[in-house]
Amino acid sequence: MTTQTLPYGQRLDIALSFHEDTTDPMNFSFSMETEQWEKGNYVLMPGAVYNGNRFVSLPLPYPPYYEPPQNSRCTDAEVITSIPHLDVEKAHSQISLLSGDMASPLCGFYDFNSQSGSVLLGEHQCGSYYTGFTVDENQTDCQAAFVLSVPGVRETTQYFFGDQNDGKGFRPDVSAPSHDTGALFKQGELLTLTLCVFHWQQISLPDFFKLVNGSKTTLESPKHFYNVPFHKAYTSIKEKYQKENFTEEGYYSVGTDWNIPQQCWQAGWIGGGINSYPFLLEDSSEARQRALSTLRFIFSRLQHPGGWVFGMYGNGRFYGDGGDSNPDTILLVRKNADLLYFVLKQLFWLSDHRHSTIEFEQPVKALCDAFVRLFQKYGQIGQFMDMATEEIVVGNSAGACMAVGALALASEYFQCTEYRNAAEQLGDYYYNNYVKKGMLNGCPGEICQAPDSEAAFAMLESYVQLFETTRESIWLSYAEVTCEIAMTWVMSYDFVFPAHSTAAKRGVHSSGTVFANAQNKHSAPGICTLSGNSLLRLFRFTGNAKYLRYLHAIAHSLPQYVSLAEDPELTLEKKYLPAGYMNERVQTSDWEGKETVGEFLYGSNWPEVSMLLTFVEVPGVYVDFASRTLQVFDHVECFVTQWNADSVLFEMHNPTAYDTTVTLLADERTNTKHVTHNYFEKMKTVPLSAGQRIQLELKK
Repeated sequence: MTTQTLPYGQRLDIALSFHEDTTDPMNFSFSMETEQWEKGNYVLMPGAVYNGNRFVSLPLPYPPYYEPPQNSRCTDAEVITSIPHLDVEKAHSQISLLSGDMASPLCGFYDFNSQSGSVLLGEHQCGSYYTGFTVDENQTDCQAAFVLSVPGVRETTQYFFGDQNDGKGFRPDVSAPSHDTGALFKQGELLTLTLCVFHWQQISLPDFFKLVNGSKTTLESPKHFYNVPFHKAYTSIKEKYQKENFTEEGYYSVGTDWNIPQQCWQAGWIGGGINSYPFLLEDSSEARQRALSTLRFIFSRLQHPGGWVFGMYGNGRFYGDGGDSNPDTILLVRKNADLLYFVLKQLFWLSDHRHSTIEFEQPVKALCDAFVRLFQKYGQIGQFMDMATEEIVVGNSAGACMAVGALALASEYFQCTEYRNAAEQLGDYYYNNYVKKGMLNGCPGEICQAPDSEAAFAMLESYVQLFETTRESIWLSYAEVTCEIAMTWVMSYDFVFPAHSTAAKRGVHSSGTVFANAQNKHSAPGICTLSGNSLLRLFRFTGNAKYLRYLHAIAHSLPQYVSLAEDPELTLEKKYLPAGYMNERVQTSDWEGKETVGEFLYGSNWPEVSMLLTFVEVPGVYVDFASRTLQVFDHVECFVTQWNADSVLFEMHNPTAYDTTVTLLADERTNTKHVTHNYFEKMKTVPLSAGQRIQLELKK
């Protein structure tokens, strides 16, 4: 064993050599152990476990919907399905995962009493074996162990989501039998287990997340790559949308199989009322007119008398978000929060371009007023509500936190202090009850109240918007804290897929993909459903270039998952995805079976919307003259040759196989109003053929 001292830690390289063949499967482990353990310690396994996932866990069928008793809808403990978690009550419990189950190969904890944090970081592979991470808690002895193993072996049970052998149907189950085995090693074989142990003292929980993000690439850094340019990906999806996503009723659907209500209309979340926004900004003909038609359809056909917009609709019928046994007025509140935020962006664009907005203003104001009423009634806006009675039916969730940004934006558009006050009070509520506790949860409608990435990124978006609206520094500090939680969901390394898998054959880079939630154990292309341009705005407000690197990881990763006519994506169903389709699965985990690792499913999904948003909200090349920063997000190379007072000269090269049009944004971040709601038209466009290299001068 060799050791190397690191800032706040040590690196260990443990070489294992075999003098003879092993006769039984075995593995090797390194354990980081702690005494004086308390259940109150915050346990983190990025993209999988937040605060130990210490919730009430119930074996609910999928899609799960658990409604607490009427007298405790806003006070009952949060509920999760049967997913990996440390037990709320039992003295002994354990979580055992493989590296591919997590966004980064590490586990650790924050101790509130000693204000310290400890992390065990490994590599996701050791030799040809995937590593494993186990958290073992023994409250009886006041001890806990954080273990790195090679090969990773979940000794008795593993998490599996699918048709269960017990006859209880399709559901998540943390107690499925494990199929993992150790390895048979050969004489002369050498294995080197590399790891780092970090320990930080006198830190806060927000500091802990920040330090984790700063250290997680110590052993494995993402590889730089060029694949599909933004414009190529965008136009492929746009063409598909015009052919397959515009209904006869006059709105952009969220899917392509209109026999399934969930693929017709769903407000916000996976694209309803969001997918029209990029076309409004970028197009000047049919797609823009269809975007306007979508807005008209929403507010003429889908709005409840109380101002809320129905969560689901298909072929003349409304559907509730609480399952078949519940009324159609049950709403996942997050859906309307997302919808309101993006509708307001569209109203700003329309008014800025002298389009009449009279037909939309009263309905949109009614939706704003509905949010304010609900918040004033309960002091929160819950997770699910009944639009007919305006009662919260499931509370205690950060799922609808986009309402903070939406109401902030509404206060600007309608010049209404009541909306601003509600946004600020709700922003405080979410910070004190969720962000400060390192727990953002319940954004997707089918995970109960499990931790998830969507709530984290929606909260980030909201705080950035609230700061932009109010210019009060508290919201900027909240945004920076939230950002570090959100980034723990983003894959920090390139997973080595099985050699036979589709992902391996396509040369997929998993870094920059975003784990969905603690229940649905896949990573995904992009944020559901945002471009992540809040990170660009965060750089503009702070000057911290790491936010540009964070955005690069997410945005640059996206286009490689678009199925192209020239390069279609093969799926597990042995069918190719049609051109312009994106699927949400980036499978590094075997949560749906080992055969799914590195494979894709057939179907059109929400990442298409994330890619559309990325093209209109994330410049291919961003230049900030205030700090003399040039950041490339797109799949092109740039080499600066000269900075001048009001211009920059650089060479741009397209190393991909596709002709493209690159967007460039010249900025001076000290001009805080230059990049706000809509700035697509401020971006310059430069055509660039495949392989072409040109000299450019970009002026302020």
